[in-house]
Amino acid sequence: MIAPNLASRPFLNTRPVWLVTAVAGVLALVLIVLNIGLYIQSNRTLAPLIEHRDRLLAEERALAAEVGGQIEGLENVPWASLAARVHGTNLILREHAFSWLTLLDDVERVMPYEVRILKVTPEVGPTSVTLHLIVVAQTRDAMLQFLENLVIDPNFSQPTPRREEGPEESDLPGYSLALSVRYNPPEAKS
Repeated sequence: MIAPNLASRPFLNTRPVWLVTAVAGVLALVLIVLNIGLYIQSNRTLAPLIEHRDRLLAEERALAAEVGGQIEGLENVPWASLAARVHGTNLILREHAFSWLTLLDDVERVMPYEVRILKVTPEVGPTSVTLHLIVVAQTRDAMLQFLENLVIDPNFSQPTPRREEGPEESDLPGYSLALSVRYNPPEAKS
């Protein structure tokens, strides 16, 4: 078999190369036109969104400036004195909302017949009221029954005797007792 010498007499068929180049060029032009059309169409649909974004950014800057000014104003507020004034006002409101009738009904419920109250002094706190009582009992057993009733009743807690005097130690007839007890008033019904 004789091998042709392509080097001495080359076969120059350039038609397929030009055909592929022309098809690639046409395809490139079609894709470029398609990309330009899509770019223009997407810019048209994005234009309202871009305008909305720009408006929102402007609003955000305005609100940030306003909030910054308000924060600077809040830094100048004397919070410690305001907290003390609010605490004092809340204490006054609790004192005015305190029901003496409910207190006296609850004390009457736990008091034996032989015990009489001479003095009641309340101290209003955030959640409870501390009562300082001075009572007189005909017998020591009645005074102990009164203390036991205070311990058992859920409206009273921590009864603490401060001073006890017998009939021979005081000018009062019977046994006198000074005590402190925490009174937990029932919640006010609105």
